[in-house]
Amino acid sequence: MRPFVFSLPWKILLATLSALLCMTVLQTSLGLMRMTEEFERQQQVKRESAQQQYVQQNTIIEQQLRVWLESFSDLVQLSQQADFSSFIHRLAEQSANMQLHLNIEQIWLHNSEMELLFSSGQKTLYFSPDLVRQVLKQQSPFSANLCVRYCVKQLSLPVLNSSGEVAVMTVTTTLVDILSALHQSLNSDVALIRAGLSGKGEAQRELISSSNPLLVNALLQQVSDLEADLALNSGLQLYYNGQQYLISAFEMQSKGVYLVVVDNISDFVATNNGYRRQLLITSVLLFSLMVLLVYLIMRRISLRLKKLSQALPLLSQKKYAGFRQQSQFDAGIWPDEVDFLRQAAEELSVELEQLNQKVELHTSELEKVAMYDLLTTLPNRNMLQYQLDRMLSSHSMDKKFLAVLFVDLDDFKRINDSLGHAQGDKLLKLVALRFKDCCGTNDLLCRFGGDEFVFVLPQLTDVDAPFRLASQILQRIQQPLTIDQQNFVMTVSIGLTISQGTPIGPDDLIRQADLAMHEVKMNGGNGAQAYNLDMYQRVQQRVLLEQDLKEALRLNQFSISFQPQMTIATGALSGFEALIRWHHPVRGMVSPDEFIPVLEQSKQIVPLGYWIIEACMQQCLSLLHSGWHNFRIAINLSAEQFVDPELIPTLKSLLDKYELQGSYFELELTERTLVQSIETMLTIMSQIKEMGIHFAIDDFGTGYSSLSYLKKMPMDCIKIDKSFLSGMLENAADFQIIASTIAMVQKLQLQVVAEGVETREQLELLRQQGCDIAQGYLIARPIPQPELAGFLEEHFPKGVWRGLK
Repeated sequence: MRPFVFSLPWKILLATLSALLCMTVLQTSLGLMRMTEEFERQQQVKRESAQQQYVQQNTIIEQQLRVWLESFSDLVQLSQQADFSSFIHRLAEQSANMQLHLNIEQIWLHNSEMELLFSSGQKTLYFSPDLVRQVLKQQSPFSANLCVRYCVKQLSLPVLNSSGEVAVMTVTTTLVDILSALHQSLNSDVALIRAGLSGKGEAQRELISSSNPLLVNALLQQVSDLEADLALNSGLQLYYNGQQYLISAFEMQSKGVYLVVVDNISDFVATNNGYRRQLLITSVLLFSLMVLLVYLIMRRISLRLKKLSQALPLLSQKKYAGFRQQSQFDAGIWPDEVDFLRQAAEELSVELEQLNQKVELHTSELEKVAMYDLLTTLPNRNMLQYQLDRMLSSHSMDKKFLAVLFVDLDDFKRINDSLGHAQGDKLLKLVALRFKDCCGTNDLLCRFGGDEFVFVLPQLTDVDAPFRLASQILQRIQQPLTIDQQNFVMTVSIGLTISQGTPIGPDDLIRQADLAMHEVKMNGGNGAQAYNLDMYQRVQQRVLLEQDLKEALRLNQFSISFQPQMTIATGALSGFEALIRWHHPVRGMVSPDEFIPVLEQSKQIVPLGYWIIEACMQQCLSLLHSGWHNFRIAINLSAEQFVDPELIPTLKSLLDKYELQGSYFELELTERTLVQSIETMLTIMSQIKEMGIHFAIDDFGTGYSSLSYLKKMPMDCIKIDKSFLSGMLENAADFQIIASTIAMVQKLQLQVVAEGVETREQLELLRQQGCDIAQGYLIARPIPQPELAGFLEEHFPKGVWRGLK
């Protein structure tokens, strides 16, 4: 089941709507807050205005009373009179007029002793003696509001006669005029109320006077104690009879008496609510329009992105034209990033298509390179593996079989090194053409690598067919090959194996044919050999032998024997050849012919060679201490060790260590070593010659030595292989080879050493031909190192061979 996907356009839409909603709510809230603040500010202004109006009206009435009192009571004349009698008489006469015209309720006159001098009426509750005392004390007018059942204003002012006596004239007037003036100026209903606690501790509010008693009483009944405090602080809104009212209260001078201002704010509230509704509706409409606009924009983006995303899988399917067709959509008036993305994707598809074409072309070329040899155009090892797998998988279990021939050119490395790789490549091309001529219609010819080729013969019914092909190859390849007007005669070693319905893998077939080919190589090459089980067993033994050789040096299983060499003319001891011996704890003495070829192909040959060199130097030092001086120790040096970078430093180090001269040693090099790079060989040999060490060519005549090598290299000695000596008495050709070799070498002023001297007849013929040194069983067998000193004393007394007599 496909999981729910919350697409990017919807995420962007949700985020945008959330932002718009937050902005709308914030903007609306700010608008409503401003409207509320404005309403409260206007109400506060009105409350402050009412309070100021009250104070102003109170001040006006107080000033009017003073003016009127002074005009009616003739206070100016009082200052010329010695007592208050005339003033009291005057007050009695004017009191009625003052009460009528000045809205004065009562008049009092007290002397400085608070004795009542005059009163216009009976004793009343609306009089404050404390206010009179305060006037007498301060000698200035004072006023106060007194409320009992109703509220009056008491004004007390000092009067002075000519005798300096002070009296206090006090009048009271109703506050109805103040309420009326406030009602007219504020256009609001006003009232005076008394608030207090009853005997039971309950709050009571009593209306004293009001411009609209019914309304005020009705509103007061709705006010709780908490709301009463609110009315004093910021105003209280009440709803009554379908109208909205705002009550504001101010405490007067009389404790517990409050001036209440009642404003009908129904129109203002209705207007304010209308503004609120308009603001909310406008915000909702604007938000809806923005949502619709964002939705339309995002819907277009979403549809285009969806179309593009549905087309993108076509790129992975390499349907580039289909992608460009399916991803098309109409561009808007103003291109946006999605249009640019589609354009970039289209350009990418074009480049991917071109790149895919190049990749396919290069893949085809790489497959060709991977499956075919570039030099010969033959199938390579990869193709061989592939075809063998296919052939073996389809190989039926009937009488048909499959044959593999492994062909290796003999001595191709010598030609390649001497003539150069360019000439070698030309030779390989010509060889490949010769091999193609030998192939049948269904045969497969591959270049396995280097100078190795493989023939595969599938679906054969004739068991002799592979052998006939091998014979044809041997005959065809021996015909001269011409390169740059130079003729070459090649030979090959062929190993073959046959699969006759038995389960076998391609690698096993090639390995069997390879083993058979190496068997031919070991027998001198230029032939063909079929695989058999003995070859595998020999390989197994070789592997075991290699494993034992790895441990032999570490376990000190090797030893050195020294075979003496004799000067033929005098019989004097001329030196020794150091020969390696291996005593295996299980196998016993292992023949050098068995382990040395294996050792030369392993990495152990180099460290073992250094061990032999040091052992020979130790033996040389022992011979010198025993009185032997005229000798040289010949040490066989492998090709791998000769090119080892540590050879020269090691020789110098050992000579210094044992304080020996290099003239006591001779390094024997095989002809296989000498056919490597001439320049490299000469450089190494010259450095070794500087140490006084001699050089000899071992097994001369069995390899590729020529006069050109002998003339260039600083050789001191040539050793004739024993294979020529064994037949020199019966075979005239071998005798002639030895005689001509001795004559040629002596003309080059080199010494000649004959190996394998076993009879006196051989020794005599060598003396007649002028051979310098003889070595063989006739003179001495290889002597183990511990027995060498005793052997020399017995068989070479005074340094001359005892058998010479």
